Amino acid sequence: MNTLLLTGAALVGLPILLHLLLRQEPKRLRFPAYHFLTQRLRTNQRKLRLRHFLLLLLRMGLIALFCLSLYQPVLYSERIYFLGEQPVAAVLILDTSPSMGYVSEEKTRLEEARRRARELVDELPARSAVAIITTDDLTGRWGDVGEARQLLDKIDQPAAVSASLSAALAVAYQLLARIETPEGDDPASWNRLIAIFTDRTANCWEADRTPDLIKLRDTLPDPKPVHTVFDVGVDQPVNFALTDVTMKPQVIAAHQTAVITLTIAATGPSAADAPELVVTAVLDQNHQQIQKKVQVPFGQSRPLRFEFASLSPGFHAVTFKIETTDRLSVDNSRFLTFQVGASRSLLTISDHPEDALFWQAAHAAKGEFVCLTVTPEQLRRTPEGRMVVEYADPVNPGAVLSEELSRFDVVTLLNVRNPQHVVGGMSLWDKLRSYVYSGGKLIIIPGPELDRDGYHAAGDLLPARLGPIIDTRKMDPPPPPQSAPGWPEPRNGSYGVTWLLDDRALQHPLLRDFQQWRQKGNVTDVVNPRRTWKYYALTPLPEATVIVRYHDHADPNQQHPAVVERGIVDPRHPDKITGRVLLLSTRLDVPGDESPPWNDYWEKEGATWYVVFPYLLARYLAGNLEDAQFNHTCGDVVTLSLPKGALPRGSKAILEGPGVVGSDQILDLGEQQAELRLGPPRVVQPGNYEVTLEALRWREAFSLNIAPQETNLERLPPEAIETLTGPGSLVPLDKNRSLREMIEQTYGGPIDLFPWLLLGLFSLYVAEAFLANRFYVTRRLHTR
Repeated sequence: MNTLLLTGAALVGLPILLHLLLRQEPKRLRFPAYHFLTQRLRTNQRKLRLRHFLLLLLRMGLIALFCLSLYQPVLYSERIYFLGEQPVAAVLILDTSPSMGYVSEEKTRLEEARRRARELVDELPARSAVAIITTDDLTGRWGDVGEARQLLDKIDQPAAVSASLSAALAVAYQLLARIETPEGDDPASWNRLIAIFTDRTANCWEADRTPDLIKLRDTLPDPKPVHTVFDVGVDQPVNFALTDVTMKPQVIAAHQTAVITLTIAATGPSAADAPELVVTAVLDQNHQQIQKKVQVPFGQSRPLRFEFASLSPGFHAVTFKIETTDRLSVDNSRFLTFQVGASRSLLTISDHPEDALFWQAAHAAKGEFVCLTVTPEQLRRTPEGRMVVEYADPVNPGAVLSEELSRFDVVTLLNVRNPQHVVGGMSLWDKLRSYVYSGGKLIIIPGPELDRDGYHAAGDLLPARLGPIIDTRKMDPPPPPQSAPGWPEPRNGSYGVTWLLDDRALQHPLLRDFQQWRQKGNVTDVVNPRRTWKYYALTPLPEATVIVRYHDHADPNQQHPAVVERGIVDPRHPDKITGRVLLLSTRLDVPGDESPPWNDYWEKEGATWYVVFPYLLARYLAGNLEDAQFNHTCGDVVTLSLPKGALPRGSKAILEGPGVVGSDQILDLGEQQAELRLGPPRVVQPGNYEVTLEALRWREAFSLNIAPQETNLERLPPEAIETLTGPGSLVPLDKNRSLREMIEQTYGGPIDLFPWLLLGLFSLYVAEAFLANRFYVTRRLHTR
């Protein structure tokens, strides 16, 4: 209760006190006619008491009405509140997108938005419920006015990652559907207010969500919320921005020049002269530095090309910066990471290394994978529990080198008769199992003589069970005619069978190149496809997928698989596929004197399949270098593949990058962890990042940049927002709107009772004066 009201209530009793103090005792007169006078006295006393009581009530009401008038009460929503006391349920939405860092009149747009939001909070009655929502943090909650002030004081910088105002409004409507008052009051009749503070750039609003937001707004109970949009943006901004930086592919070979394209845009009055901008590119913290000048007309963009040569293998980070200062600094920089790679490693395991000569030569011809061939016995476990490969040093005869199995991108079993055979206390399956479980990639290519039981012992790795060998020349019925334009008629099984490259098969990443080759129409491997005469009958396991089948039967259900794959799930982490295994049904070892051979994959005359097919297999499993992506947008979750195989117990990776300090730099890793996921809030600022694991000499790098659309300062039309918030709800930068004006604009204004109270006060005063005058005149007459 207000102090003024308490004081007024106390003053109401003042007339009572005065009446009691000034009350006069009637004079006692002795008359002869005593009986008549006694009756007359009693009558006069009753009249006097009644007049005293009426006058007392008038004077008390006069003082009470006077005090009430001083407080200027108003009528809201059929309920009376005193001025400044009606609680409000207010949701304040602050746009914290990067464009809010634009400086005008020595203040960023966010600082101006925070100032206006603070003014509004200061106007709110003390018992109001307030929620603060920022576009970088949509987890708004109800609090009191004091808490709102504290939250506003903490908002000091625009965020690199920001949602739209549309998303924030959806959260605001959800909050208003269940208002939580600080003191447990009933907010059913409270006015509801949504105040939005934004620079009104095009990226802040999602127009396609407006219909859904209107439906959500209309479901709120009455009274519906008041919407006010405080536009703190600048109508004609001037800005220079690095909008994009690209490099394709992001992995290049050693001694190859890195070619990077940077896009620069200028925003401003189109009639103005094109400014000359100075752009600097710094490689690996001043290892190389290039500076270029470019003229960009306002309203347009220009590409700028940078080249870096003489690069060492490994990751490289480039920072681009506009040296010309402007009013928005966040888009003056861009960051890029790329890799200069040594050839990727492929390990081939074969009982007889000479069987892998063609396989090894095919990868050498392509040049992307370096193929090392060893026997199963050359794999061994170290006392520390790591699996290593030992092989002869090609430079120093007699010397033995060792390489951790986890360092190989792909492992191939080629013509291994029995992988279950135990050597040194472990079978080959045992040696490979932890590698595959930890994200390793395995290709299984059977030979002409194998121990099926030895293969089937690895039921947790094998994609299919191996059945008998099928000879297409002896099939009954014979295979149907093949889709081979370059073959002579009849194109039947006597020429072998081809892959059935239907639409389903061509959707698989392993075979996606065939779609382009078919469109060209002159690729030999399509016109004259490779033939297969012999292959194992494979029965895929439920967990496996058939990539492609042979066209060896008219009935699709009886066509035999040519390539089968299986995603491997570590039993200790059953919710995610880590490794992958491919199983071929035909041989790829050095063909013998058998006629006809199992296939003609190694035939070189008039075809490139002998190089293409091994490369497609390895590239699919190891990943296409053209798909390598080290550059991401702020807010993305970056996934890094950890070294394959069990990590040393207690391994910790070190993260370095902008805004990463203290405990955020230390990343604890599990022994069987296959990948590392980094994202907000640990990794959110634009810049270059690096992750290292010194124990295994492992290093990864990546870059984050703000979204290109955040550099667009084009203004959103007012109608786009007012469709939801209502006509006239937008308040421009050069104006302001008080809390009372906001409420009056929507509800037609409260009923001000002050004039009526003054009129009542005057009427009551006249009535009191009239009655008092009559009373005292009559009293004097009676006294006489």
